[in-house]
Amino acid sequence: MTDWQKHRRFAESMTPTDGTYRGNCPACGGSNTFTSADIDGVIVYNCYKLGCNIKGKIAVGLTAQQVRAKLRPDSKPKKAEPDTMEIPAYLVSPTSEHWNYQHFVRRWGIYNYPGLMYDVRQERVVFPILYKGRIIDAVGRAVGQRKIPKWYRYTGAADYFTVGKGGTLLIVEDVVSAIVATQYLDNVTAMAILGTSLTDRHIQKIGEYTKAVVALDPDAIQKTIEYRREIEAWTGLPTYAIKLSDDIKYRNAEDIEKLREIS
Repeated sequence: MTDWQKHRRFAESMTPTDGTYRGNCPACGGSNTFTSADIDGVIVYNCYKLGCNIKGKIAVGLTAQQVRAKLRPDSKPKKAEPDTMEIPAYLVSPTSEHWNYQHFVRRWGIYNYPGLMYDVRQERVVFPILYKGRIIDAVGRAVGQRKIPKWYRYTGAADYFTVGKGGTLLIVEDVVSAIVATQYLDNVTAMAILGTSLTDRHIQKIGEYTKAVVALDPDAIQKTIEYRREIEAWTGLPTYAIKLSDDIKYRNAEDIEKLREIS
């Protein structure tokens, strides 16, 4: 029996109808890292342990050839370690003379956040993203008058921005909201996913935590609900969707209290 058949049979046998399963991975042996869920007759399964590539979907009625094609790993290998970002000359340490920078960080109360840079070419507040102590990417927020995209990724090497060290993962709309959230919530790690949809890398990271809370902007409530369902199905974690009255970075007292109670 091939590996893909073993994984398929394991997922099928351990997944209750219209339910979820979480346990040890049959491939790498990871403790409690393997999840599977039956969603409308399609079993989705995944191991979120770093270095294990077991994941897939199994639909009722597929032939063995079709299943094999679905489980076949991507032929393009992913880099094990992202490169260190080369800091361009126009990313500088901010000074009191960078008025747009100073106004932005003081408006949102993030002037003490360590490592911030300023993009003097595009007038952006720049948030570095670290991997094992190295800067691999950065996210820039436009603060000038030029008509340019609000947010900008400098290398694209990072899949997400996280801040905090808590066991509950709080998924928010943007980098500023993530930083502000951790100023009020000591027991959370806040994540901005840097995109419009969840990827395998997001799910893998989310699976490292004990609980997940999705709290996007009020106008993204449908996406908030969809994220909650997807995260719970893939990871098996207790996952909650919070309807906010305003974006977290506005520090609404009722919203902060909601998050504090559930996290």
